[in-house]
Amino acid sequence: MTVEIAHGEANRLLKHLAGPGCYGLVSPLGCGRIALFRTVNGTSLGAGYVTPETVQALEAEGIVSWSRDAKPARLGLALPGRDASVAERAQCGGGALPAPAMDDRESPLLWLYRRAGKDGRPQISDEEFAAGERFRADITLAGMLPRVTMNWDAALTPEQAAAGPRDVAGSSDTALAARQRIRLACDRLGPELSGLAIDICGFLKGLDLVEKERRWPPRSAKVVLRVALAALVTHYGLDRRARQHGIISWQASDGRPNQFPTPG
Repeated sequence: MTVEIAHGEANRLLKHLAGPGCYGLVSPLGCGRIALFRTVNGTSLGAGYVTPETVQALEAEGIVSWSRDAKPARLGLALPGRDASVAERAQCGGGALPAPAMDDRESPLLWLYRRAGKDGRPQISDEEFAAGERFRADITLAGMLPRVTMNWDAALTPEQAAAGPRDVAGSSDTALAARQRIRLACDRLGPELSGLAIDICGFLKGLDLVEKERRWPPRSAKVVLRVALAALVTHYGLDRRARQHGIISWQASDGRPNQFPTPG
């Protein structure tokens, strides 16, 4: 990592931590990076990653620190009194940071989860929302989504002209494992439901667009989506009612008969 890239990543981390409800966690994916999150209306949203070297350098300067009060430990600014100086350093002399524009309808699952139905409850349950987000995370890790930014890794592999690896051997173990999980989930859903889940959870297509593309009647995509999410809940084991706990049956040592009728 060059000095310019390290400096830019440090400024990006400081800008993030200076915002309200922003923090960092050790990535749960096991990649060793630090995942950044922001809390919006009680929901934690991802905000990218930074390398652990950047965090260690700022931690050595006493600018950031890990809070041991929460589990897992959260990364934040070290001293509240230094928030202003840190923000000024991150902004490089600029004014106040503008509030990021958030579109709640960007994620159809989040929109359905936050929007109450006629009964006053969310249109999809906690388990259905978690299953859809897990399916979306696997799609992202599998590299199935098109890139919207510059791929700097392509400069390190001059033998490949494309944006990503052309063969399976060029993929990472994380991507291969995610593709295997996607294949198993799609086998569970079937061709029709899997295509719908990929369009809505992965490509974030709206329900109206899905109905228009598939020539479905109005408000039918939500019903089919609920069926797909219910299948994903069972596939991922998020439905506690489908799990078996404790002793299912009990039989004494002499409960099985020792004499059986002879065929004849």
